[in-house]
Amino acid sequence: METSKWTRRRVLAAGGAAAALTFGAPAIRAQGKGRVVFGTWGGSWEAAMRKAWFDPFTAKTGIEVVTASGNTYGKIQSMVESGRPEWDMVEVQPDFQWIGADKGLLEKINFSIVDKTPIMPGKDMVTEYSVPQVLFSRVMFYNTKMSPDVPKDWADVWDLKKYPGKRAFFTRAHGGVLEAALMADGVSTDKLYPLDIPRALKKLSQIKSHILWYDGLAQAEQYMTDGQAQLGLVSDGRVLAAIGNKAPVAVQNNQSLLTWSTMVVLKGAKNSEAAMKLMAYALSVEGQTAIALAYTYGPVVPAAFKAIPEARAVTLSGGPQQQGKYVLLDAAWWGKNTDSATEQMTAWRVS
Repeated sequence: METSKWTRRRVLAAGGAAAALTFGAPAIRAQGKGRVVFGTWGGSWEAAMRKAWFDPFTAKTGIEVVTASGNTYGKIQSMVESGRPEWDMVEVQPDFQWIGADKGLLEKINFSIVDKTPIMPGKDMVTEYSVPQVLFSRVMFYNTKMSPDVPKDWADVWDLKKYPGKRAFFTRAHGGVLEAALMADGVSTDKLYPLDIPRALKKLSQIKSHILWYDGLAQAEQYMTDGQAQLGLVSDGRVLAAIGNKAPVAVQNNQSLLTWSTMVVLKGAKNSEAAMKLMAYALSVEGQTAIALAYTYGPVVPAAFKAIPEARAVTLSGGPQQQGKYVLLDAAWWGKNTDSATEQMTAWRVS
């Protein structure tokens, strides 16, 4: 779930569900037909949302869901500032719930339609302008042919003698590499934020010549599949895809980085009420169960796990295999510090 490259400067330039979450409830039952235009990340993820959310929602309400791609932050800002937003709602990284709100690009969520009470606890997962959509993780992967000893934590990834070979990390500062470096340097998971970027970069310097940087997740998957990288940090879905393609890799969930995608409604959206109703359906136990069965992203409504088979649950982000082992990323910190972190990391990479 990664969007195209951006910085704030570029943006400036450019089952026990509550009643409100059940589609028998008057709060979200459509009165006649309508439509929602949803800006998505596209691809197989959009196809999964169509199957799990959009088509069932339309069948229940008569409200059509039309999708559009290219949901970059700059495009969202340009669209809203034109006074004629083409989209009603958008899926974004959680930092945008502050960036977008600060720039006046978002509508407040109507919590009389969208019931937030079933959503899992977590710092800043719900704001007055946003609700979470699904969970996804960035996890350690390792080549199973590399060593008989399984790496246990990020300190092991920095052990070049015990685990020789290349490490794969995302080029983007907010892709988890800084958190991994600090954990490798002994920072406890509850003391990560605010990130000490100079300390993280100093730690990364110890393995700089052993890093394979990837710009996109397909490239990361290729590094795993062809054995170029022996260890690294990548989205859990990509590791599972590589495993499905018979790559000799496995997941280590210790010190994994859990985050989420966010749903927002654009300021001035033509169909804002219908968009709120779609949000409500996506966050129902029915909707969260369906998306977990259609894709490997995890539900943000814990009650959904009751309807998900155990064999499936352990493949999902935030599933039982990750409990007690993950760090929840501080989206608010990243919303304020992405530009600075990116500048520092870019300068370090080219030095």
